[in-house]
Amino acid sequence: MAIVLYIGGSKDGDKGVVPYGFSKTRADTADGPEFYVERMMEVTGRSRMRVMVLEDMHDDLAAQRLSRHLG
Repeated sequence: MAIVLYIGGSKDGDKGVVPYGFSKTRADTADGPEFYVERMMEVTGRSRMRVMVLEDMHDDLAAQRLSRHLG
C-alpha cells in the first residue's frame, strides 16, 4: 500500500491509499466516472513523487496543481 496525492477532478488534493502495483483507479462522481493514472512527477527542490493524476490532464497543468498543494 502507498499513500498518494490525487491531482485533478473532484479528488484534487485528496490523499488516498493505493495498493502497490495498481497504476489506475476510478472515482464515481455525480457527473460520471473519473479515471486517475499513476505518474511519477518531479517537483522543484524535491525528488520525484508518485501521484495519481486525472487521466486526460496534461503534464504541465498537473505539475502546477502539484506545486500548489505542496506549497
